[in-house]
This record gives sequence, structure tokens and C-alpha cells, in this order.
Amino acid sequence: MNLPDIEKVAAKVHEAWMEAKRARGVTSRKSEEGEELLVPYEQLSEEARELDRSTVRAVYKAVRSLTGED
Repeated sequence: MNLPDIEKVAAKVHEAWMEAKRARGVTSRKSEEGEELLVPYEQLSEEARELDRSTVRAVYKAVRSLTGED
């Protein structure tokens, strides 16, 4: 199975997360370290971007498992 680039999907995941937060009226969300997370993906720290990448990797692992490609 040919899955899209993790970095591109992570950026889309972050964008969707921001849209969902804003739709609920959330205007600020900070990490435990105090970093603002409701900013475009490109403005996130490497550590914050890795959280989105980790989510994508977990989903890809589940998809591969379900399709017998693990």
C-alpha cells in the first residue's frame, strides 16, 4: 500500500485539529512547556510537529495491520 508522505499528512492533521478547536471557540492551546500550538504547522517546534507525525505513524500502522500489510 502506497501511503502519502508522513510530513504532508501530519500538516493536514494539525490543520484539521486547529479547525476543530477554533470551531469550538478555542483561541489558544499551549503545550506543557508553554508553546502555543494553535499556529500553522510550519511554526511549530520540532517536538510539537513530532506529535502530529506520531499520530500519522500510528494510523498508518493500524491501516497496514487491517489490510494485512504489516
